[in-house]
Amino acid sequence: MSLKNIGMTNKRKINMKYLIIIAALCCFIGIVDLPIGYYTFLRIIVSFMSLIIIVNEFKTRRFWFITFVLVFILFNPIFPIYFYLKPYWIFIDCLVGLLLIYYFYSLFPKKKQKEPETIDVEPQKKPRTRDRIIK
Repeated sequence: MSLKNIGMTNKRKINMKYLIIIAALCCFIGIVDLPIGYYTFLRIIVSFMSLIIIVNEFKTRRFWFITFVLVFILFNPIFPIYFYLKPYWIFIDCLVGLLLIYYFYSLFPKKKQKEPETIDVEPQKKPRTRDRIIK
């Protein structure tokens, strides 16, 4: 097994990025009053995406790992958490959607700004001889 096979391939990362956007859009659509079936679907999508992010970020970035563990607990479809009031879920859906979008943009490498070239010029030293003539 080579080192290239250990991490995620570029194709998997690209597919994961699209899944992140889809999950974020589903969160924003969840703001509208929809049937309970959509919210079950939303729980499945967001918890699946959170689980993928948790696996990816287990050893690298602690902030994302802890954040998406909490999101996974909140959105898990097996043992659902009910708040019974829509305003709470509107806030949570917006927050999770924004977190997913921010995580999406954090996956792109930051472009390095070119530093202006500086020329190191050392001052010219006057050649000095060993013997100096003093007047």
